[in-house]
Amino acid sequence: MTIFQEILLGLIAVIGWCEYVDGINKSTRPIIMCTLTGLALGDLAQGVTIGGTLELATMGMMGIGISIPINITIAGVLGAGFAIAGGLSAEAAVALAIPVGIVYRLLEHLATTGYDLIAAKMLFTHPEGNTPQRVTQAFWVIFGASCLFMFLSVFLSLLIGAEVVANIANAIPENIMNAIGTGTNLLAALGFAMLFNLTQSPKTLAFFFIGFVLASYLGMPTMGIAIIGAGAAAIAYFFTDNKQTSEATSGEILDDFDALADAPVEQKRTERLLSRADLTNMFVKSFGLEGPFIYSRLQAIGWCRSMLPAIEKIYTTDEDRCAAINRHLEFFNTNPEFSTFILGISASMEEQNAQDPDFDTASINNVKAGLMGPIAGIGDSFWWGIVKTVASGIGCQFAMQGNVLGPILFLLIFNIPHWTIRYVLAQKSYELGHRILDAMTENGIIEKISLCAGILGMMVIGAMTSSMISISTPLVFNMANEVTLELQAVLDEILPNLLPLVTMLVVAWLLRKNVKVVPLIFGILAFGIVFNLLGIIV
Repeated sequence: MTIFQEILLGLIAVIGWCEYVDGINKSTRPIIMCTLTGLALGDLAQGVTIGGTLELATMGMMGIGISIPINITIAGVLGAGFAIAGGLSAEAAVALAIPVGIVYRLLEHLATTGYDLIAAKMLFTHPEGNTPQRVTQAFWVIFGASCLFMFLSVFLSLLIGAEVVANIANAIPENIMNAIGTGTNLLAALGFAMLFNLTQSPKTLAFFFIGFVLASYLGMPTMGIAIIGAGAAAIAYFFTDNKQTSEATSGEILDDFDALADAPVEQKRTERLLSRADLTNMFVKSFGLEGPFIYSRLQAIGWCRSMLPAIEKIYTTDEDRCAAINRHLEFFNTNPEFSTFILGISASMEEQNAQDPDFDTASINNVKAGLMGPIAGIGDSFWWGIVKTVASGIGCQFAMQGNVLGPILFLLIFNIPHWTIRYVLAQKSYELGHRILDAMTENGIIEKISLCAGILGMMVIGAMTSSMISISTPLVFNMANEVTLELQAVLDEILPNLLPLVTMLVVAWLLRKNVKVVPLIFGILAFGIVFNLLGIIV
């Protein structure tokens, strides 16, 4: 393999990584990466075949939070690159790609902690100076750093050679890999702690524990808990009086919902400030939701950049724009393909805030927190479980025969509905947001809606704390009379998933004590690695 080809394969990895900003979702999958690798190395048919084989082998690997098990981009390029250069079979390529992808995923975890340092320096250390330009700069600097990581990982691996890379991947002790994995898995607690502090209130705190208990004791999925949370929110709506109508009867409360659909146009108080072009700009920027992914706030920077067209159009002073930017730099994480639904509603709420001096800005993040969990549950199930499965099934059928139609169909089947739905949601949710907000203004129910969103959000946060923070203890104590005591079993008797709960609450407490985010990231990572190596947690 020539140096030019090695550079070219590094750039192919970067092209795949650009799915996080260019809108061509799933371009980073093996069926695409291996095809491009085969094209670069002069054996397109073999690249397509390897891509189809590796795609089938990794079909079930989907990311939840930060728990993606393998860097599929690097695995695809290196697996196909080494296999084609060495004349290996597609099966051999898969056998090489999986361990290499796992190792590079661990290295990616470590690199991502560096992205948090950049984000803290550029956006979070002095939030009072945040501007649209600074958010945009941070977005591209962090995404550029991740692209550099992808390029160097592939280029240097190819430069070293397949045998050396495989030996390094296999030589790393399993306990070291497990320790790094434990440390990075614990970083999920930081994001949930920030979201918990942002959303919780005396009225909604109990619902966090309800969501946690439902997930821990019953094993209920997040989507099911979100549905129950929506029911609890509806009950709270009907049995909580409006501030302006404290003597309202149940019939009058029902009228609030009628008003959501029937509010006359002439009664609307909020002027629409965003054009279709503005919403289209937000739609395009939404493709970068996961571009600058950081552990402390996950998708927050990409989300804030998506909101910039609205923020710059709605607000006229630097102070108001800075306040809005900082609102949208809070923790955010949801399904990217359905994210524009929340985007349009958030934009309409920002318009309401700009025109109503009594508007409660906390309700904007409450509504976001209430929606992100259910949207993630619905979106991940639909796009990963249905659309991607169908696209992979059809694409791989052709790809396994070396037919280039396979990767082409894969991209089209996934992205045509993706682009269409994402665009429609951006436009329609903005209109829906206006109808809801105008009716809330007329009927004085803004605080009730904020409470309901808080209830739903806290239940979902509780569920995700249980299911997405991975920590347990393998400690076993030998007691008298040959009795053994398994500490994890004891903890489970007290409360299943007690350690994830305690971890999240401790991190939330540290944040409230003004402990800086960057030290927390490295502290959590070091805690997980050291205590795993000591055999205390896994």
